Amino acid sequence: MKLDLDDHHGLLLTSFDELFSTESSSSRVRAAEQTGFDAELWNSLTEVGAVSMLVTPEAGGGGGSLFDAALILDRAGAYTASVPLAEAMLAGQLLEQIDSRADHLRALVDGSTSVLFAPRPLHGPSELVRGGVFADAIVGLRGDDLVLLSRPQAPAPTDDLGNSGLARWDTTGPADVLATGADAHRLFSTTLTQWRILAAAALVGLSRKALELGAAYASERVQFDRRIGEFQGIAHPLANGVTEIEGARLLLWDALIQCGEGGRGAHPTAALAFGWAAEAAARATGTALHTLGGYGLALEYDLQLYQRRAKAWSALAGDPRAAYLDAARGLWDDEPKPAPSGDPAPVSFELGPKAETFRASVQEFLASDPPSAHGCDIRDGWDGHRPAFHAALAQAGFAFAGWPTEYGGSGRDPYEMTAMLQELYSAGVSLHPIANARMVGEALLKFAATELLDEVMPRLCAGDVITCLGYSEPESGSDVAAAQTKAVRDGDEWLINGQKMFTSGADICDYVFLLTRTDPDVPKHRGLTMFLVPLDSPGIEIQPLQTLSDEKTNATFYTNVRVPDRYRVGDVDKGMSVVGYALEIEHGGGGVGLFARAHLDALEAAVDWATTAPLGDGTALDDPLVRVRLARVTARARISALFNLRSLWRGAEGHPNRAEGPMSKLFSAEAYIEDAADLVDLAAPESLLTAADPASIHDGELEFGYRLSAATSIYGGSSEIMRSIIAEVALGMPRSRS
Repeated sequence: MKLDLDDHHGLLLTSFDELFSTESSSSRVRAAEQTGFDAELWNSLTEVGAVSMLVTPEAGGGGGSLFDAALILDRAGAYTASVPLAEAMLAGQLLEQIDSRADHLRALVDGSTSVLFAPRPLHGPSELVRGGVFADAIVGLRGDDLVLLSRPQAPAPTDDLGNSGLARWDTTGPADVLATGADAHRLFSTTLTQWRILAAAALVGLSRKALELGAAYASERVQFDRRIGEFQGIAHPLANGVTEIEGARLLLWDALIQCGEGGRGAHPTAALAFGWAAEAAARATGTALHTLGGYGLALEYDLQLYQRRAKAWSALAGDPRAAYLDAARGLWDDEPKPAPSGDPAPVSFELGPKAETFRASVQEFLASDPPSAHGCDIRDGWDGHRPAFHAALAQAGFAFAGWPTEYGGSGRDPYEMTAMLQELYSAGVSLHPIANARMVGEALLKFAATELLDEVMPRLCAGDVITCLGYSEPESGSDVAAAQTKAVRDGDEWLINGQKMFTSGADICDYVFLLTRTDPDVPKHRGLTMFLVPLDSPGIEIQPLQTLSDEKTNATFYTNVRVPDRYRVGDVDKGMSVVGYALEIEHGGGGVGLFARAHLDALEAAVDWATTAPLGDGTALDDPLVRVRLARVTARARISALFNLRSLWRGAEGHPNRAEGPMSKLFSAEAYIEDAADLVDLAAPESLLTAADPASIHDGELEFGYRLSAATSIYGGSSEIMRSIIAEVALGMPRSRS
C-alpha cells in the first residue's frame, strides 16, 4: 500500500501550485470573467507543456500520465483557473491516438491552435461548448461518428454561471470524421472516463481551497466575543465538507489506479468519483460561502467564485447525476468497456504480497476448522463470540500474530493482520474480542510495565482471556476526559469506586481497560489514570442492557474494588495519553472497516433484491431511479472502505495523523446511517421484514442494517467529537468544544 506522493509527483504538485498562484491570482480570475478565458495563463500552460501533457514525447508532448494530469487539475481547481485545461489535454491525446501526424495535433502542441474535447455528445445547431469563445476546433461524438469541428465564423458567446467561456456552436455542419461506429464510441467512452477523472480532480482542488478559505475566516472573525470558529455550528459543517471532499479524492485515486491497471472497473469507478465529487463540491463550497455570512455573498470576496464554479464545472457535460446511471451500467450490466490505457498510478490501496500470502494461510485454516462448526453465526456483536473458536484461532498463531514473538505473536505487519481480519469477517466471525484485545494489547505494549506485560500478554495472545473497554460513564459519554470513577491510592493498591456505562463484553471478558480519576483538583484531561482491572475482582457488579441493534451491552459498578498497582497502565495522572493512543487505533479501523463492511453488506442485499423484484416487464434494477440510488450508495460504501485503508496506511507507515482516523469514523458512520435508511425505503415494504420472517431480504439484512447503523455515530466517539477534531486538525480551526 502506498498513499503518499513520490518526489516527482510532489515536485509536480508544488510547481503547478506556484504557477497557478501567480498566473491565476484572484485579480486575474476576475479580469477573465467576461470571456471565461485567460490568454496569458493559457500561454504559460502551453509553454510548460501542461496543455500537451498527455501527448507522447514522440509527438512533441510532455508524455505525462493521467495521474500527473489529475494533480495539475487539482491545482487548477484550487485557483479557479480560467482555462479549459482538461478538455485541451484530452483533445491532444485523442488526436494522437487517431493520427500522430495530424496538423491539428502539431498545432496544439506548439500552441498555435487550440482544440478541445467535448464531453457531451453533439446534437444540434446551437450546442454549448466550453471554451467555445476562443477554441479553434473541438473533438466530439456526433451520432456514430467521432468528428473534428472547426469553430464557426461567429460563435455566439454566453453569460454563464461559472464564467466557463461557453459559446454556442452549430455542430451540424461539415466536419472531419476521425472514427466511425464502434471505434468512435470506444474512443469517446474512454476519453469521457478520463474527463470525469480530471473534472473530479479540479472539483476536489477547488472545494478543498474553498473550505480552507472559510475555515481561515472563521478562525479570525469575532462575534459574541468569540471567534466564530469556536462555535460547533460553524466548525462542524466545515468538517463535514472537508471529510466528503477527502472521500472524493480517495475515490478519484481509486479510479486512477484502475485506469492504470486497465481493468473493467475503471469506467464505473471514474463515473462514481465524478458523481460524488460534483455532489460534495456543491455542498462544500456552499458551506464555505455560508461561513462568511453576508460577506460570502459580496462579489468583492472570492468564495462566490468557488461556489459558482463548483456547480458550473460539474454540469459542463450535462446533469452530473447521469454519471451514477453510467456507473450502474458498468457495475450491473454485462457491458464491458475497454479501460483507458495509461501508466500505472504511483499510489495503491493493495495490502501487498506479504499480506496476500498470509491471507491464503488464514483461508486454509478457516477451511480446515470452519467457524460455522463452532456456531459462529453472529458477527455483529459480542454475542457472536465463541471461546473455542477464539482459542483455536489464537493457538494457530493468527488472532494476535502482529504482536512480538516474546508474547506469543509472530511480528506480522498491520497489512497482514488486516488481511486476516477481512477473512474472519467474511467467514462470519465476531471481531469484537479481537479488535478490543488489539487496542488494549497495543496500549499495554506501549505504556505498561514489564510485570503486567508478562502476566497478561501471553494469555491474551493464546486466546485464554479477552478484554473490554471501560471509558463511558452515565455523565460522560464521548467526553471520556470527564470520567469520575475514582481511584485512590492505598499503599501498593488502588481503591476504585464508580460506574461505567456501555461496557460491552464485560459479562464474558476477563479484564476491563478502565479509565479512572486520580486527581480531582486539576483540569479534567490531566488527573486521569488507566488500569487493566481483572473482572473477577470483588466489588464489581455487571448489569445487562439490551440495545436497538440486538447487541447486549452492560452497566458496570465498582464498589471498593482493590487493584494492585502492577495493573496500572502508564503514569499516574497521564491516562489521557493511554486512552488517546487506544482511540487512535480504534478510529483508524485497522483497515477492516466494520462500518464499511456492514454498509457493503446492506448494498449487496439491496442489489440482490433489485435484480429479482418485479417491476413492469422487468425488475427494479431496470428502473433508472433505482440504479442511480444504488450507484450512489456504492460510491459512499467504497469511500468508507478507502478511508479505512488510508487510516491503516498512515498508522502502519508512522505518518503524522491529519485527522484521517476521525474522518474515517465520521464518514463511515454518517454515510451508513443515511444509506441504510434509503435502502429500507427503496426496497419497502419487504425491507421491513426481520430475519425471523422467511420472506425477509437477505435474512433481514436491510431491516437489521437500519437498526445497526444508528449505533455507528455513537460507538467509538460520537460524530460531534469527530467533527471537532477534524475542524481543528485538518482545517486548523480553534477548539470547538470545552
